[in-house]
Amino acid sequence: MRAALALLMLPLLAAPAPVRAEDARFMLCEALPHLTCVWSGDSFYLRGRIIRLADAVSPQRYTSECPQASQLSWRSAARLRDLLNAGAFQIGQPDETGLAVVSRSGESLGAQLITEGLAQTRKAEAPNWCG
Repeated sequence: MRAALALLMLPLLAAPAPVRAEDARFMLCEALPHLTCVWSGDSFYLRGRIIRLADAVSPQRYTSECPQASQLSWRSAARLRDLLNAGAFQIGQPDETGLAVVSRSGESLGAQLITEGLAQTRKAEAPNWCG
């Protein structure tokens, strides 16, 4: 049974190519399975595969440590959803940790979130969202 389910899931796990606008209909992730949805302001699922923004980081929606981080996490996730739904975008080759640059017309969506104050530049150390 597991083998059959795994075979059915293989097309969902294929590496995403440039995404056509008509494919980009994201919502915020809620119930499992996460197929095409935004998990946080810096990560989303596309056809069942998680994509994490390589150049931006935002607070996580369900594990924020303070009210300001919680509010920012929901705003950044909603904005990333809107950016992804705005039209076709490209996903760069993910690195070994699953980080990839996501862009539209050569402009990084992560950089746009940073410019709008909804994310910070990804660094080795996690930001202090409550400070």
